[in-house]
Amino acid sequence: MIFRIFLGLAGALMLAACNPGAQIEDAKGLIKQFQADYNRGDAEVLYDSVGAAWRKASPPAQLVAQLGLIKARLGQIESTEQVGFNAGFNNGLTTTQVVMKTTFEKGVAEEVYLFHGSGEEMEVVGWTVNSPLLQLSPEDVSKLTEGAKSAPTPR
Repeated sequence: MIFRIFLGLAGALMLAACNPGAQIEDAKGLIKQFQADYNRGDAEVLYDSVGAAWRKASPPAQLVAQLGLIKARLGQIESTEQVGFNAGFNNGLTTTQVVMKTTFEKGVAEEVYLFHGSGEEMEVVGWTVNSPLLQLSPEDVSKLTEGAKSAPTPR
């Protein structure tokens, strides 16, 4: 009997952790803040707001370079709308991916945000901006990877 109660509670917890509606609402709040920080050009605040997994994989200089490139080629964010999402729970980790169609000053791009956790524990662990305006030259790649040399080695 106790086993069944425990199993029922575990199932309820898993469903609650992977509630797509709640996950997307939490993610939208973080995206709104992330985009506001991007528009202010505050790389330090952005870096402080991302999750530990992002900070472990990427030094601050790399985010500064990425933001500089995106700002120069796309400009400020003017509007954005959600066009897709995916939420899942695997091995005790809740992941949420949100795809946004974002209009910048100089063009349209697709932003893909990756989150770990849920509720108050949700954090941004990945951000990708896809646009033809962001195609890189060899010099651009060199500038973006300069900061990676000081990145800690993953274990």
